[in-house]
This record gives sequence, structure tokens and C-alpha cells, in this order.
Amino acid sequence: MAERSFKSEVAKLRLGDGQEFRGEGILAVTKALLQSGVSYVSGYQGAPISHLVDVLADADDVLRELGIRFEASANEAAAAAALAASINYPLRGAATFKSTVGTNVASDALANLASSGVTGGALIIVGEDYGEGSSIMQERSHAFAMKSQIWLMDPRPNLPSIVHAVEKGFELSEASNTPVMLELRIRACHVYGSFTARDNARPPFSLKDALENPVRDTNRIVLPPASYLHEREKIEKRWPAAVRFIEQHKLNEVFNGEAGDIGIVMQGGMYNTALRALEILGLADVFGESRVPLYVLNVTYPLIESELIRFCADKKAILIIEEGQPEFIEQAVNTILRRADVATRVEGKSMLPMAGEYTGGVVKEGLRKFIAARRPDLLSDGRPPIVLPSPSDRLAKAQRTVAGQVHGRPPSFCTGCPERPIFTAMKLVERELGPHHVSCDIGCHLFSVLPPFNVGNSTMGYGLGGAGAAAFNAVAGKRAIALVGDGGFWHNGLASSVGNAVFNKS
Repeated sequence: MAERSFKSEVAKLRLGDGQEFRGEGILAVTKALLQSGVSYVSGYQGAPISHLVDVLADADDVLRELGIRFEASANEAAAAAALAASINYPLRGAATFKSTVGTNVASDALANLASSGVTGGALIIVGEDYGEGSSIMQERSHAFAMKSQIWLMDPRPNLPSIVHAVEKGFELSEASNTPVMLELRIRACHVYGSFTARDNARPPFSLKDALENPVRDTNRIVLPPASYLHEREKIEKRWPAAVRFIEQHKLNEVFNGEAGDIGIVMQGGMYNTALRALEILGLADVFGESRVPLYVLNVTYPLIESELIRFCADKKAILIIEEGQPEFIEQAVNTILRRADVATRVEGKSMLPMAGEYTGGVVKEGLRKFIAARRPDLLSDGRPPIVLPSPSDRLAKAQRTVAGQVHGRPPSFCTGCPERPIFTAMKLVERELGPHHVSCDIGCHLFSVLPPFNVGNSTMGYGLGGAGAAAFNAVAGKRAIALVGDGGFWHNGLASSVGNAVFNKS
């Protein structure tokens, strides 16, 4: 299944209590699942979480010893639907996929799961593929969490914090009978570090136990009147239980600083970037000590009102570092503070870009603007910022003119790729019949839209190449062309594209 062997990574899954685990963030998640007593894991490939699926696919011996079921799912909906095992039974389960495209596909299953509620902990591990290097549309998993009332964790990008989030995520899910989404950005998945391992835990209640002692509760099925009661339960029971757990277990973190009249509220995943920006501005040291107080949201939904009010009560202004749009957190913080009659000024998208990846340079500029407006003395109190080396005049000139001198190199097919001749043939046919409307699909073959082939008019989703051409079933001198790869065919294409075309005689 994987493109390479992960046997060396599998060996790390056997590390025991007190031993040091070293590796990438996403591999630490894999080990954390085993330490947490997970009963089953399902997943669908997609950067940046692919290695979680790869490692478990190669870890059959380890999983069998612990009685864990692993499944490489046909698509994200199938992966999410597997979490149904946690609705009626005290079974801890995890599903993983790329977001937001995978969350789109899985949303039906996730909505039903969130309505029913869970008995065993249910963890949804999503790779938040956001930013300039992303391969998908720019959206946020936060919207899905809010829509279905799934708690959203966004831990600081270091291995101990990520492992802690996995373990506490299961506990939070069980304490509030609600699935939990663990959001990991690209940098969190691939950050390298270490943590102190614990022994793997065999699930106390097995899948065999569930099969031999089936539980049926119609109140957990999304049908009226139960579905009406689910919504009331979300507000009256599950939400308060989650707030209590998050506050009691201190899942969010406060780092105090000397400049107590201002503060920074940030998503946990932005912590490393923000701290480096503060260091460059002379407002933090290399050990992570910030002169500006920080409130780090390792849980970004729900927000804990008492913590926010306590952090903001004595401050003139705060800056919210929230990557992506809409600014869900900023809007919620404003509402919470205004209702509590806390007059703290809330800055966020007024200082930082509304959209786009928050790189180090972007965050540094936003922080500089905020500090200059609210506490300019901190930028001129004798503590010099880090002076970064500036390029020489010669290099700067080269950078200014490089766009006109260096040819663009758009991504394209690998040498020897069997898909390349298909598009070569299409271009040859184009010479005779002229251009056609081409509905593309997801996969490497989507590179056909770029030079040198320049073939393709739209793409609507994985396996939807055929359905994307459905409206063009008209009498004309030309016909639309639909593309779908083998992965897209089995993911969604057979039913949504081929089946739809056959039924409608397209």
C-alpha cells in the first residue's frame, strides 16, 4: 500500500514506559493512539497525515498483539463511519484523513456521529492542508467543528503537546459524549522532536466483547424524536461537560509576561511561529519566555469563557492570531467579552491578513503593528530585536529581475508516467476535432490543465469527473470529455459519475 517500507517506524511503536521516542509529529500521533488504548483505527491517505496510515498498515504484528483493528478505508466517509462503533460501546476509535477535502466527504457520517453522541472516545485526526503549499481549496476545519458541535483541538507543534492532545482528546470525548477533532497543520505533522513514551495499552473492552454483547439504544439513532433530543443534549449536557473538562485539566495554557496590560490569544498550532516572531522583535528569548502574556488555545472550540475573561480583564488590548477565514475565534471572543462587560480592545484581522498562510514574516509584521499601536515602548526600550542578515545589493538585484529571466516550472507528470501518453493522444485528437470541454478529476492527472498539455476546464472533487460533465448532455457537434483516475473511480466515481451517467443515459 505504501510507497516505501515503514518497518523502522513500526519498531518505535514498541517503545515502553520511560523510553525516548524520536520522530515526526504524525508518527508520535500513531504511538499516542496505542498508548491510549485505542480499539480501532480507520483512515484514508492524504498529506499531511499519510504516514499515520502508512505506519499502521505495516504494523500488523503490533496491532494484532493489542487486539486493534486497522482499516485503510475506501474513502473518508467510510473512515468516519467506522466511528459508529463508539456510539454504543466503550471502544476508543480514531479516523484520519486530509482536510478540508476529506472532511467534506466525511461530513455526513460526522454529522450523524455528533448527533448520536459517543460512549467510547472518538477522535478524528485531520491534516489541515492550508497555505501556499496546499493542494486543495483554502477552507477551515473549524467550520465543520462548529456546524456539528465536534470539539476541536489544535495543539502546540511539539511532540509532547501533540501526544498529550491525543490522550486527553479521548478523555474529553468520553467525558462529554462528543467526538473530538484533532487538527494538525503541515508543520505539526512534520516537526521533528521527542517525548517520553509509555507502554502500549490493550483496550479494556474489545471488539469481540461488543459483538458478543450487542447494545441497542434507539435514543442514539438519528430519527425523530431522538434527533430533537440530541440537540438539547448537546447544549444542556455535552457542552457544559466539555467546558468543565477543558478547564479542570488545563488543556489551554497561559504564559505570563511583564507587559501585563496587553496580551496575545492564539491557536495552539500557531505557537511556534508566533514565538519566533516575538523573538525576532526582541519580545521573547530563545527559551520561549515571552515578555507579552500569551493565552494558547490548544482547544479552539469550544472557547472557555471564564478563561478568556480572566485573561483579558486587566488588559487594554489583545491580539488574536487566527489563521484562515472567516475569523470565527475573533468573533466569538468579541461576543464573550462584550457580554461580560469587559472593555478590552480586540485586534486580529485588523492587524493581520484576513486570508492566507500565517508564515513567520506575516505574523512578525502583525505583531509589530500591534505592539507599535498599543505598547510602542516595548519596541524602543533598549532590548534590540534580532538583526537578520540582509541580502547584498547584488542578490537583491537578482531577486528583482529573476521573474523575467527564469522560466516557470509548473508541476507536471513524472518521466515515464503512463498517464502522459493519454494527454498526448488527446492533444493529437484536438488537432483534428478542435478543443473540447474536459471535466477533470483529482489526482496526478489534474496536471493536464498545466503546460505543456493545457487540457481541462474544471474539477469538482475526487471521483466527480464524470458528474462534472453531466450538464453537457446536449445535442451538439461535440461531446464533453470526463476524466477519472483509478483512485477516484473507487473513491466515489463508480456511484457518483459512472452510475449517474448510466441512470441518466448521458
